[in-house]
Amino acid sequence: MDKNLSAPQEKAVKTTEGAVLVFAGAGSGKTRVITHRIAWLVEGKGVSPENILAVTFTNKAAREMRERLHSLLDDEEKSSGVTLCTFHALGLSILHKEYEKIGYPADFTIYSPYEQSELMKRVMADEKVSSERFSAQAIVAAISKMKNDPSLREKTSFLVSNLTNAVANRLFEPYCRAMKVRAALDFDDLITLTLDLLKNDDAVRMKYASKYKYIMVDEYQDTNHAQFEFVKLLSSVHKNICVVGDDDQSIYSWRGANVENILNFERDFENVTIVKLEENYRSISEIVDTAGKLIAHNSKRSPKKCFASKNGEAGEGIKVVRKHNEKEEAEFTAQEIMRWKSEGIKYNDVAVIVRANFQTRFFEVAFSQFGIPFVVVGGSRFFENKEIKDILAYIRILLNPHDEINLRRIINYPARGIGSGTMEKFFSVSASMKLLPMQLVEDFGIYKTLFSTEQASSLGGFSALINELKQKFESADPLQFTAFLVKQTGIENEIRKSAENEDVARIKLDNISAFFDAVSTDPSLPEHKTARPFFARFVNNVSLLGSGEEESREGKVTIITAHSAKGLEFERVFIPGFYQGGFPNHLAIEEFNVDEERRLAYVAFTRARKRLVITIPETVSFRGNTRKTEPSVFIKESELNGEKYGGPPIDPNKMIEAMLAKLRKG
Repeated sequence: MDKNLSAPQEKAVKTTEGAVLVFAGAGSGKTRVITHRIAWLVEGKGVSPENILAVTFTNKAAREMRERLHSLLDDEEKSSGVTLCTFHALGLSILHKEYEKIGYPADFTIYSPYEQSELMKRVMADEKVSSERFSAQAIVAAISKMKNDPSLREKTSFLVSNLTNAVANRLFEPYCRAMKVRAALDFDDLITLTLDLLKNDDAVRMKYASKYKYIMVDEYQDTNHAQFEFVKLLSSVHKNICVVGDDDQSIYSWRGANVENILNFERDFENVTIVKLEENYRSISEIVDTAGKLIAHNSKRSPKKCFASKNGEAGEGIKVVRKHNEKEEAEFTAQEIMRWKSEGIKYNDVAVIVRANFQTRFFEVAFSQFGIPFVVVGGSRFFENKEIKDILAYIRILLNPHDEINLRRIINYPARGIGSGTMEKFFSVSASMKLLPMQLVEDFGIYKTLFSTEQASSLGGFSALINELKQKFESADPLQFTAFLVKQTGIENEIRKSAENEDVARIKLDNISAFFDAVSTDPSLPEHKTARPFFARFVNNVSLLGSGEEESREGKVTIITAHSAKGLEFERVFIPGFYQGGFPNHLAIEEFNVDEERRLAYVAFTRARKRLVITIPETVSFRGNTRKTEPSVFIKESELNGEKYGGPPIDPNKMIEAMLAKLRKG
């Protein structure tokens, strides 16, 4: 056990029995507490690692906890025995073991958002719902909300709030049936189907609730209704559940998170012990105190008084700057960064935290002009690139013969003369003959007389390709199969032929090379002699990669939204666009949801360790028009004003000495 744990941290670590609620303020060492708590259970109390479950929200957080746990226990066998994963990974693990009980085959597929939307288009066509009037993506999103909160299907206020919700309710069952026919699950099913299983099958509930004697949930303020029920059922036998979170950092209501889960924990669980981690070890006191003044204006919160022992030095603290417009705001930011760089500050210690994605454009332009390297966090992820999704589509149909969505994606990609008419004839024959589409592909020679000569020629070529791939899939090792797939499909030649220009082609071809790297560096590669078992695991792990994954920020300034910045920290932070309608956002003002915007600002403030710069444009552009702004109400609530940094005044003698010292070094 670390002797440097504070008294509240040690209490959170050693209070292991019953229900425990840990309010962990920003920068209070939450991850440290969770990993030390697991280590204490294993080493201090002799609990078997396999009886411990720790659940978090992102793969990145799970990896970080796993690494810390390895270090604490210094025993890979023990640390690996702990179930430490995301909610979705836990659901997937249970469903893989209990697939027969939900009526699915063992080789079920997890559909990506793209595949869900493509399937929904088919469902809409079957149900005579206009694809011109309604967006398949929007209907899938509404169904997602209903899956995570089934009561919405009965709520008139939800169903009449817009037509999409009503249509989604109508298509709910046809969509679920279509998914099941294709042996496919979506991300929500990983939670909701597991939850239904735990609710309706006492034997399954007892199996897992008995196994996990000690349960920990990270970021509990971000759980939705389904996740709350999930952990409540899993903790129903031993009742040793510890949740860690901060209601002041609940910022994801738009994706179903319910702050009431953490605020009502004492009501929902018996004999609750509450521990408050209020010391911020990340930021200087001026930043922590200012953030505290701001969040105190939220009425619905658990009272806490966060503080920091570190005081700001000269030039540290908070600065509020007003600029004429967003362009000047971004240019000022670039100039400040260049000045800091000349003083020895690293680019990757600086972040620009924006309220909305559209704001990044100004900083991308300004940073490019000033030669400042930057990364916009939240752009396309590697596995979301088209060329990678095309490769994965081939692999998915080989894994799951029910997967019509991915078959439709690649049946004519690269182009092989299978037009829309031929494609529809193919699927029509498949349905009339009561054959799976992939079965018709594989046995096409038997049925080719049902097609015209031209159709039979193009479909026959595709059939031969798939049968070649299938044979290699069962016999070649994963890398050999990947090379064979890329070569035989001709994807690289298609990219060279169809890319807008050479630069785009190069990027896409580099991505395909990187796919080989992803396969070759996968830790499970040595375990698999052939491609099928390897890719069965690989593609589902790809599906589990969430928005929490990000590209390297090394040597670059980070431009990031406040929602994406949660969990990160930087030496110096800019928060631009701090005006009414910008931050807080105009929609939040109109919908009387300023409390969540205030929490979002609190999160943004507390990402900064030493220096926070808030900028306010006096005018902004909106659809070609310029309008004046008013400073954000959060400025007044935070008791902020002035142009100077906080901290002790700069000593001019010390500044001159530092400059002379720098000149001598040069």
